[in-house]
Amino acid sequence: MNGYERRTKLKKDSIISAAWELFSNRGITDVGISEIAAKAKVSPVSIYNYFGDKNTLAKEVLVSYLDKTIEGYDEILEREIPFFEKLKLIMDKKYKVTAELSRSAFSKYAWADKTLQQVYKEVVNSKAISVYVKFIELGKKEGAIDKSIPNDAILAFLISSVSIIEQSDYLKTSPEYKKGILKLFLYGLLGKEK
Repeated sequence: MNGYERRTKLKKDSIISAAWELFSNRGITDVGISEIAAKAKVSPVSIYNYFGDKNTLAKEVLVSYLDKTIEGYDEILEREIPFFEKLKLIMDKKYKVTAELSRSAFSKYAWADKTLQQVYKEVVNSKAISVYVKFIELGKKEGAIDKSIPNDAILAFLISSVSIIEQSDYLKTSPEYKKGILKLFLYGLLGKEK
């Protein structure tokens, strides 16, 4: 990456970070481009040049957040620890991410916006699936996931479970409900944690 590309990336990252913070606290509609620019220490023109408009910026903010979250799960799967410790860390991280999103004004807006819902689904379908596959393979390798269940059946289960989280009312549910869904998702009805 040359100097120009590096500076451009730093500016874009700064804009996305500033927008995430402002959108999370106040929502998308209550935040202006000039406010984002001031927080990111760039000109409003830079935002328009890089992202076009606030809606496109909101999409990039969502993609960036999801990418970082998925990278975090992948990092956990790469650790040299037993599978059930990885599972516990993943569950804890998922709970924290869900709690953060529940408090976020950005998420409340995003869950009601069809375009942002589509962006979410595309990211899950294109990027999260590789993490799910790695999760399945590691679980089977360590004997934590039943080897007789075909990978595509497990993947279908994992993806269908995500649809619960995609429901617009999900973020409004109690922390106990969210934690219960995560436990069902990761441990099943019998709740056999090791």
